Amino acid sequence: MNFMKKKKHMGIRIFCALLFLGISGSVMFSIYKLSAENGAQSNLRSEIVTEKIKQEVKTRLESSEKGMQLSEKIKYYVIMHSPYGSDWNSNIRKLAHFSIYFALACGIYITLAILGVNKTLRFLLTVGICFCFAFGDELHQRYTGRTSSMKDVYLDTFGALVSTCIWTVLSWFASGISLLVHKVNEMYE
Repeated sequence: MNFMKKKKHMGIRIFCALLFLGISGSVMFSIYKLSAENGAQSNLRSEIVTEKIKQEVKTRLESSEKGMQLSEKIKYYVIMHSPYGSDWNSNIRKLAHFSIYFALACGIYITLAILGVNKTLRFLLTVGICFCFAFGDELHQRYTGRTSSMKDVYLDTFGALVSTCIWTVLSWFASGISLLVHKVNEMYE
């Protein structure tokens, strides 16, 4: 009976690992496809997204006095702390770099967790895979007529690092709760 239970759980783990591996592969494919666009296509896509975001901010925030104040605070913060100042398009492009590698790291980390890779190796593999993919992606951009930048690799890796740190802390927390529950169960047996 116990063997059958373990076999069933292994099948579920393999299915879940393949599911998250597929999600990670889809994110990687999306990154590759976006990088394959020439500079003009990529810039046009960014400008369209930027204009939609600006319109959404204007519609939602600037319709009330508090919203106007929050909008001005956000604009001030972005201008003061972003290397691109008030250039919305550049800021949105860099946020997209960070975000997509944040998502990629989520998929990779969860896949490795399902497969039972220990936390330290999981952390290193996730960040390492994301760094290597970001580096390869920037090299790929050279052949599409776009510029490649190590700053983008660092930003991509930073997005992956933040995601991996969050997942690692959540994993430690979950392990702590599991250990606590196990000890409480032992006390009452």
